[in-house]
Amino acid sequence: MLYTIMLMGQHPKRLNVGKLCCWAMLYTIMLMGITMTGAVDEISHNFIVPDGTRMEEHTVVASGDVIIGNGVNLGYGVIGENITVGEHTSIGGDVRARSDMRVDLWSNVRGSVQVDADAYFGEFVSIDGKLLVKGNLDVGNNVKIAEGYTAKGWIVVRNPLPMITFIFLYLVALLQIGRAEEVNKALDELFSEEDSPLSEKLMIIPDHARVTLTEIIIPGAVVIHNDCRLFGNIKAKSVFIGDRNTIFGSIRTDHDVHIGVGSTIDGEIESKREATISRGSHIMGDVEANEVVLHETARVDGTIRAPKGVIQIRDETDGLKDETLRTYHCFSLLFSQEVFSVGSSIDGDTLNPGYTN
Repeated sequence: MLYTIMLMGQHPKRLNVGKLCCWAMLYTIMLMGITMTGAVDEISHNFIVPDGTRMEEHTVVASGDVIIGNGVNLGYGVIGENITVGEHTSIGGDVRARSDMRVDLWSNVRGSVQVDADAYFGEFVSIDGKLLVKGNLDVGNNVKIAEGYTAKGWIVVRNPLPMITFIFLYLVALLQIGRAEEVNKALDELFSEEDSPLSEKLMIIPDHARVTLTEIIIPGAVVIHNDCRLFGNIKAKSVFIGDRNTIFGSIRTDHDVHIGVGSTIDGEIESKREATISRGSHIMGDVEANEVVLHETARVDGTIRAPKGVIQIRDETDGLKDETLRTYHCFSLLFSQEVFSVGSSIDGDTLNPGYTN
């Protein structure tokens, strides 16, 4: 392959055009795969919820950018900064993008759309409500907007050039004029490993996820950061919930479950491995896992079932008076770092309902 690339740089006129295109495309895809594997895996499999995200009655309100994958069934509308929607995805409400918005082909928005900057809609996209774009509007063929549209910038109707095709043509042009060194430079700039492809404020709904008022079904892991409010029973491979979150639903996983500091789960927890419940958290239902790690200030209203036992985590508070101890526990909820000083194991498969320590 590298030998062919060298030939493309030195003798472009002697090469078959079809072979040139194939090799250039394969070379580009190979480099993209090497440098972007981690980002693609995270986007295509895991549900990432940034700080401060909340699910309201009809809308998911995100504090930053939103990426919605392919084949997603989202039973809410969306409010966010830059919003990107994949192919064959359904959004069940109004959408408000505070910056740009991009919707890929065959997707449907069952509501109105407002975009504060530029918007792109691929072929066969349908919008059941109105469309308001404060910037430029770029649409493909057969886009349907039920209640009309308004765009304050330029309106272009075409089949937009996909990003991968643009990169491919750009590389071919450089190689044909013998500037292979600029190809490497361009690829380094486009797919640098040093820059993180994901921001802390990025919300990701992965491919083929189902997110509705009653359920959140994810093919991979669920990672919920801090100060979030979500509805629905969560079913995923693993679940990590940060601090001061409220989840109105149960959690079921094949792997570990981690509940951060000061979080409330209005439902049950079921894990085939380990469940960790941190300081000051409140579980309103049962907890069933192979092993349970429970902080002394956490509260479980239901029954704890753990074949390998329950490990209780205690803080070093010996010698503190009652008033000082209450102040300590109050301020400790503001910090996510646990003080694991004393651990005691409670044997047995079941603890009595209403166990609190």
